[in-house]
Amino acid sequence: MICAPVLIFPLTLMRTPRQKEAEVSASLDSVTVREALVALSDVQREALELAYFGGLTQQEIADRTGTPLGTVKSRMRLGLLAMRRSLEVGST
Repeated sequence: MICAPVLIFPLTLMRTPRQKEAEVSASLDSVTVREALVALSDVQREALELAYFGGLTQQEIADRTGTPLGTVKSRMRLGLLAMRRSLEVGST
Protein backbone atom coordinates (compact mmCIF):
# COMPACT_ATOMS: atom_id res chain seq x y z
CA MET A 1 0.00 0.00 0.00
CA ILE A 2 1.41 3.36 -1.04
CA CYS A 3 0.52 6.38 1.03
CA ALA A 4 0.43 9.86 -0.36
CA PRO A 5 2.88 12.24 1.29
CA VAL A 6 1.37 14.30 4.04
CA LEU A 7 2.35 17.94 4.33
CA ILE A 8 2.59 19.04 7.88
CA PHE A 9 2.48 22.77 8.51
CA PRO A 10 3.61 24.14 11.83
CA LEU A 11 0.79 25.69 13.78
CA THR A 12 2.63 29.01 13.67
CA LEU A 13 2.03 29.18 9.93
CA MET A 14 -1.69 28.61 10.35
CA ARG A 15 -2.62 31.90 12.01
CA THR A 16 -5.92 33.65 11.79
CA PRO A 17 -6.06 37.30 10.71
CA ARG A 18 -6.82 38.21 14.34
CA GLN A 19 -3.66 36.42 15.52
CA LYS A 20 -1.59 38.15 12.85
CA GLU A 21 -3.00 41.52 13.90
CA ALA A 22 -2.14 40.77 17.54
CA GLU A 23 1.44 39.89 16.56
CA VAL A 24 1.88 43.09 14.58
CA SER A 25 0.37 45.13 17.41
CA ALA A 26 2.68 43.50 19.97
CA SER A 27 5.67 44.19 17.75
CA LEU A 28 4.69 47.86 17.37
CA ASP A 29 4.13 48.13 21.12
CA SER A 30 7.59 46.69 21.72
CA VAL A 31 9.17 49.25 19.40
CA THR A 32 7.27 52.08 21.08
CA VAL A 33 8.35 50.99 24.56
CA ARG A 34 11.98 50.62 23.45
CA GLU A 35 11.89 54.15 21.99
CA ALA A 36 10.51 55.49 25.28
CA LEU A 37 13.26 53.66 27.18
CA VAL A 38 15.96 55.22 24.99
CA ALA A 39 14.71 58.69 25.94
CA LEU A 40 15.38 58.06 29.66
CA SER A 41 18.57 58.87 31.49
CA ASP A 42 21.08 56.03 31.66
CA VAL A 43 20.46 55.38 35.36
CA GLN A 44 16.67 55.36 34.97
CA ARG A 45 16.87 53.01 31.99
CA GLU A 46 19.27 50.70 33.82
CA ALA A 47 16.99 50.43 36.85
CA LEU A 48 13.89 49.75 34.75
CA GLU A 49 15.63 47.23 32.51
CA LEU A 50 17.04 45.34 35.50
CA ALA A 51 13.60 45.25 37.10
CA TYR A 52 11.37 44.48 34.13
CA PHE A 53 13.67 42.57 31.78
CA GLY A 54 16.08 41.19 34.37
CA GLY A 55 13.45 40.26 36.94
CA LEU A 56 15.32 41.88 39.83
CA THR A 57 13.67 43.46 42.85
CA GLN A 58 14.46 47.03 43.79
CA GLN A 59 16.62 45.75 46.64
CA GLU A 60 18.53 43.47 44.27
CA ILE A 61 19.09 46.39 41.90
CA ALA A 62 20.39 48.50 44.77
CA ASP A 63 22.76 45.72 45.83
CA ARG A 64 23.97 45.04 42.29
CA THR A 65 24.58 48.69 41.39
CA GLY A 66 25.80 49.86 44.80
CA THR A 67 23.05 52.48 44.85
CA PRO A 68 20.93 53.32 47.89
CA LEU A 69 17.49 51.67 47.78
CA GLY A 70 15.68 55.02 47.95
CA THR A 71 17.61 56.24 44.93
CA VAL A 72 16.68 53.11 42.96
CA LYS A 73 13.02 53.64 43.87
CA SER A 74 13.17 57.28 42.78
CA ARG A 75 14.89 56.45 39.50
CA MET A 76 12.28 53.83 38.69
CA ARG A 77 9.37 56.08 39.60
CA LEU A 78 10.69 59.06 37.64
CA GLY A 79 11.58 56.81 34.71
CA LEU A 80 8.10 55.30 34.62
CA LEU A 81 6.50 58.75 34.79
CA ALA A 82 8.70 59.94 31.91
CA MET A 83 7.78 56.86 29.87
CA ARG A 84 4.11 57.41 30.61
CA ARG A 85 4.31 61.00 29.35
CA SER A 86 6.23 59.88 26.27
CA LEU A 87 3.77 57.11 25.48
CA GLU A 88 0.73 59.37 26.03
CA VAL A 89 2.14 61.97 23.65
CA GLY A 90 2.93 59.27 21.08
CA SER A 91 -0.60 57.85 21.19
CA THR A 92 -2.42 61.11 20.48
